[in-house]
Amino acid sequence: MSASPTGHEEAPQPLLRGLRRARLEHPTSPAGTRYRQALADLVDGALIDLWHDAAERSGVDVSTGVALAAVGSHGRRDAGPTSDLDLMLVHDGQTHASEQVAALAEALWYPIWDSGLDLDHSVRSLAQCRHVASADLPAAVGLLDVRCLAGDATVLHRARSAVLADWRSAARRRLPELLNSTRARAERHGELAYLTEPDLKEARGGIRDAIVTWALAATWLTDRPHGDVDGAYEHLLDVRDALASVTGRHTNRLLRVHQDDVAARLGHTDADELLAGIAHSARVVAYSLDTTVRHAKQALRRPSLRLRPALVRGRRVPPRLRTVADNLVEHDGELVLGIDARPEVDAELALRAAATAARTRLPLSPVTIASLQRTVDLPTPWSASATEHLLALLRSGEAQIPIWEVLDLAGLVTRWFPEWAAVRNRPQRSPVHIYTVDRHLVQTVANVHGVTRRGELDDGGDAADRDTVLWAALFHDIGKVAGAQDHSEVGERIVGPILERLGLPEQTRHDVGLLVRHHLILAETATRADLEDPAVAARVAAAMENRPAMVRLLRVLTEADARAAGPKAWTAWRAQLVDTLSTRVLAQLAAAPGT
Repeated sequence: MSASPTGHEEAPQPLLRGLRRARLEHPTSPAGTRYRQALADLVDGALIDLWHDAAERSGVDVSTGVALAAVGSHGRRDAGPTSDLDLMLVHDGQTHASEQVAALAEALWYPIWDSGLDLDHSVRSLAQCRHVASADLPAAVGLLDVRCLAGDATVLHRARSAVLADWRSAARRRLPELLNSTRARAERHGELAYLTEPDLKEARGGIRDAIVTWALAATWLTDRPHGDVDGAYEHLLDVRDALASVTGRHTNRLLRVHQDDVAARLGHTDADELLAGIAHSARVVAYSLDTTVRHAKQALRRPSLRLRPALVRGRRVPPRLRTVADNLVEHDGELVLGIDARPEVDAELALRAAATAARTRLPLSPVTIASLQRTVDLPTPWSASATEHLLALLRSGEAQIPIWEVLDLAGLVTRWFPEWAAVRNRPQRSPVHIYTVDRHLVQTVANVHGVTRRGELDDGGDAADRDTVLWAALFHDIGKVAGAQDHSEVGERIVGPILERLGLPEQTRHDVGLLVRHHLILAETATRADLEDPAVAARVAAAMENRPAMVRLLRVLTEADARAAGPKAWTAWRAQLVDTLSTRVLAQLAAAPGT
C-alpha cells in the first residue's frame, strides 16, 4: 500500500516525514555499494526509532517474542533511493496476544503510509512464515534475504532457519516451479542485453535473475557464483539508482528519454556506452543463472556409475571419462579438458573446444572456460587446422550461439579478432533490430545454416561457397563502429586484414569483401526500385561482378541477415521481392553472352 486508510489522523514520525526526500537527496554519489549501504543505514535508523515509538504507543513489550524485519532489497541492504519498503512483523505466536500484535502493527504501518513512503507489509507468526514460503514462490525467495531491524532477533533467526531448511529440503520440487517462472518472465520482458528501453529488474539477465541465482545457491545444490556476476549485479543496481535519481520516482524501465541523463550521471560518454555496459552486465548475469541452473539439475540427478571411483585389485582408481576430441572429455554432461591438456602451449585448444562443444552439444564447464583463457595467442596467419575448427563452429547453426556467448564473455573472441571489440555490445537504434551488433552477427551466421539447408545454394553451390557466405555473415556489420557513415564500406576495409590473418586464399578474401561491401544491395533494391526495369537487375549483377555464384551467395546472406535483424525485417512481402529480383538477375546473367 502507498497511502493510509481514509480518516487516519496520526502524524508521521519526524524522521519518517523527510525520509523520502532524504533518500533521493543523499549526498553520496548515486552509485556503488557504499551509497546503497548509506541509504540502508538511513532507513534503518528511522525504522528503529519508529519501532520504539510504536512499542510505547501500543503498550507492547517488544523485548521478546516479536521483531521487525526487512525483506527483499532492503533486507539485502541494496535498495535504491525510491525502492519500496518491504517489511515484516514476525512474532512467535505465544508471547503476545493477537490483539497486541495487531496494535503494534498498526502503530508501525500508519506512520510509514502517512510519510508518503511505498510500503509492502506483512504480519506473520513463525508457522505462517513457513506456510507462506511453501505456498508462495516469490515470498519464499524474498524470505531468504530477511534481516532483523529491531526487536527479538531470536524470533527472526528461528523463522529464517526454518524457511531455509524447508527451501533446501523441497529443492527438487521447487526447482521446476522456479525455472518456469523465470522463463515466463523472460518471455514477457525480453532479454536485457538487447533491449533499447529495458526493464532493469524483470528482463532476462536483470536484477531479478541475479536474485534467483542466489536463491538457487541457497538450496545447497550448487555453489554461489562470484566474481564477474557480483560486479554485473552491482552495475545494474547503479543504473537503477541513477535512473531513480534522474526521474525522482520508483521505476526500473530505462526509457530513451532518460538515457542521456543517466549516462551522464554515471560518467558515460553517451547513451550508447551506457547501453553497452548494461548489455555486458546482463549477459554475465544470464550466463551465471544458466550455469547455476545446470549445476543444480546435475546435483539432483542420480550420479552415473561410470563417474564413481572403481576398485581395481583392491585399489581405488579414478573414473574413466569419455573422450570426445583431442584433450577434451565429457564429465557429467559438460565438456572439460583432458588430463594432458596444456592451454599454455596449445594455441588451438579454445577453437577445438568450441568446435567440439558445437558438435556434441555439450556446454563448456566454467572451469574449462577459465583454463581456455590461458591459451597462448594464435600465430599469424592461422594454421589451416585452426581455421577449420572455427569453420566447424560456424557451420553448426543455432548450436554455436551459446558457445560464442561464453567465449566472448571470457575475452577469447576479441583476442582472435581485436576488431570485434568495436561492435561488442554495441546497441542498434533501428526499430527493426532486436540484437546488439555482435549478437546480430552471430545470429546471421546461425541463420545461414537454415537458409542453405532449404536449397538456396543447390544450383551450382559447393562447400567453398557455403564457407564464403559464413565468413561474410560473421563480419558483414563489422563496420558498424562509432562515427562510420557507411558501415558497409568501412566493413570492407576492416574485414580484409582479418581474413588475411585467418590465412584464407586471396579469392575467398576478395569474395567475402565484396559481399560485405554490398550485403544490403539486394534488399534495398528489391524494396525501392522498379523490378520491371532491366537496368535494375543489371546494376545488382554488376555489383556482384556479373558472377551468378556471387548472386546466389548474396541471396543467402540477405535472408540470413534480415532474419537476424528481427521479424519486421523479413516478411513474406520482402522475401517475395528479394526472390523476384534475384531470379531476374540470374536470368539476365544466364542470357548474357559468355556466361
